[in-house]
Amino acid sequence: MTDPEPTPSHLRTVVAATDLSETAKIGIQWATEIARDHSSRLHLIHGISLSGLAMDYVSIQADLHEKLRQAAEEKLAELAEEARTRIDEVDWAVEIGEPSGVITRTADKLCADLIVVGTRGLRGLDHLLLGSTAERVVQRANCPVLTVHPQDADRERPVRRILVATDLSEESKRAATWSLSLLAETPEESEVFLLHSYHVPYEFGVEGAYGSAAAGLQLWKNVDIDVRARLDKFAEPLRRNGVEVNILAIEGYPPEVIVDQAETLKVDLIAMGTHGRTGLSHVLLGSTAERVVQRAACPVLTVRREPAC
Repeated sequence: MTDPEPTPSHLRTVVAATDLSETAKIGIQWATEIARDHSSRLHLIHGISLSGLAMDYVSIQADLHEKLRQAAEEKLAELAEEARTRIDEVDWAVEIGEPSGVITRTADKLCADLIVVGTRGLRGLDHLLLGSTAERVVQRANCPVLTVHPQDADRERPVRRILVATDLSEESKRAATWSLSLLAETPEESEVFLLHSYHVPYEFGVEGAYGSAAAGLQLWKNVDIDVRARLDKFAEPLRRNGVEVNILAIEGYPPEVIVDQAETLKVDLIAMGTHGRTGLSHVLLGSTAERVVQRAACPVLTVRREPAC
């Protein structure tokens, strides 16, 4: 296993995506604080989409696009002025198009180091029917994405406790090192929990066709020992940054384990890699990162690939 890349010490451009909702304001607050900490440029972006508004029995005014744009620009200008009370370099843009596409294209154009986006925390049928702009951004973005939830408004920065959920992939290595850039300035006061959730089929732990229960128990022990050894090696370069790193190897369904451990440990942030599956493979396999983004009780940092810029 190669060492994770060096910790990003400076974020040049932070993109804050907003649908102008109350949840999006929370995302802008987080983006503003991060931009202030790193002396970064903050870019606010809002995408306007009319898809789903037009129906056979409703006529759409020819100037609707322009009216929506003007209203959004007025609101975004107000948000930018609020952000300028805390940081110097703030700009904004309103674009017509499907929001997640607008967000990721803007981030690519600006060579953004981080996207911050709010999610409304839809559940059940609402989530199935409407999906989530935040989740689409997590799938497609070429830079790290920080997703915040409605309940994150009451969380205090700076971030001091991070749960890094890793499948030991290259993406999770980058997520681990990226997360350190969001920690408080004093690593000695910070704590990282390095978690890997693994699954051993139940059949291997009981008496039956797969062997004895004793053999199954030994298999479980061997897997646990192997996972902890891999996590220890993974943690070495993180510890060299002066941060305390704790190892957690837990058997179970990864999204549930990650969310449960984040709440138990009272962490300020979850960091994880995502493979960015799309199309049929995404429909069939889903994404642990997206399930965590839906359910987590704290902000989630996802990293899909090496930065394009």
